[in-house]
Amino acid sequence: MADTSRVWGALLCLAIIIVAILFLWGVSLQSYWALAIPVILGFLGILAFGFWVGWTILTIKTTPPAAESPTESSAVKNEKPNPGSK
Repeated sequence: MADTSRVWGALLCLAIIIVAILFLWGVSLQSYWALAIPVILGFLGILAFGFWVGWTILTIKTTPPAAESPTESSAVKNEKPNPGSK
């Protein structure tokens, strides 16, 4: 069985090298888009992350805490501290 995580890691490294070369080539040509595209993608990525956090907070399922029974709460209130304990 092949270790697919290593293959995906190698493909990711190769893709990053290709994108870096394209970016440097675009900057050397003094292309506006070489800087605009990464800025746009980064800004949209930050917005997507913020939306994801908001959506997670909005849709989280919570359960209310269980209410104490009246006998337990009155028993705790009526206990007297032991003078010998610290």
